[in-house]
Amino acid sequence: MNLSSWFHRSGSRNSKKNKRPERQHSIESDQNQQKQDEEEELLGVTQELIDHIKTFALETFKNFPLQDNEGANSSSETQTSSNVRKELSDWQERHALLVLSKVKELSQLRFKLCPRHLKEENFWMIYFTLVKSHVAE
Repeated sequence: MNLSSWFHRSGSRNSKKNKRPERQHSIESDQNQQKQDEEEELLGVTQELIDHIKTFALETFKNFPLQDNEGANSSSETQTSSNVRKELSDWQERHALLVLSKVKELSQLRFKLCPRHLKEENFWMIYFTLVKSHVAE
């Protein structure tokens, strides 16, 4: 084997090795996307829900008729790092975190409303009441 053919063979082997990580990365990326899609579906976050949430306005929350359940609330309420109240079920908390990350309009509404106009727990109670027909827990 002469030197030029050795370089050629060696170079082609290296280029094949370099392409494998890209292919592997693509497969992992596809798998991660599939897991994310499955989680969104499990949590009820669909395009239809996102479109519905985008129709919410400040008045939607401000004018929502609330039942007075202040006595049931304690002052030692715990919060997660993203301020989603722990009164939510695990499913609701995961749904809330996902929908806040995917729908900036809801995040902005929450920022404008809480705590000046609504308590955090009331915001989420209203939210889940409004989306009840679009998601199933």
